[in-house]
Amino acid sequence: MGQKNKVIVKIHGQEYSVVGAEPKEYLLKVSSFVDDKMETIAKANTKLSTSMIAVLTCINIADQYLKVKDHLEEIEKEIQQPRQEISELEKHIETLHNELNNKDEICANLEKKIEEIETGRQEDEQIGLLKKELSDKENDLEKTQILINDLQNKLFANQIKLVEVTNELDECMRKNSL
Repeated sequence: MGQKNKVIVKIHGQEYSVVGAEPKEYLLKVSSFVDDKMETIAKANTKLSTSMIAVLTCINIADQYLKVKDHLEEIEKEIQQPRQEISELEKHIETLHNELNNKDEICANLEKKIEEIETGRQEDEQIGLLKKELSDKENDLEKTQILINDLQNKLFANQIKLVEVTNELDECMRKNSL
């Protein structure tokens, strides 16, 4: 278990001993935040007791916390969509790579057949047909490669979007921690 840190803090004029695993600076920051909130409420409502000020402070802090939590959940939902799109695009790219490999194999087989036909002195017509089929397959291959490149560009764009949303989340978390 981690080392415990202990600090003496003053909140609304009363000293408290605060113990936690967090650094002392953090414990002081939290205590200062609570003290500031209590002082703000006490100044606005001079007739309230300390316990009423404490309860109102808790309600205000809970309100802030829940709003930040709801906002964080919304941002996390927004992040899920690009992640899902990326996952789907990666699967599609994998499928296209498999198709590309299959077409490469077909092309290789067709090239072997062309060599066999040429060396076996087969008729020119048969060679012409195989060359046309090879050309069609190469065209299909080029189209598939273009599609893969487009999908990779979309994947990159979605990854950039994910980074931007993550940065926005980090910025929001940083603002809320202040």
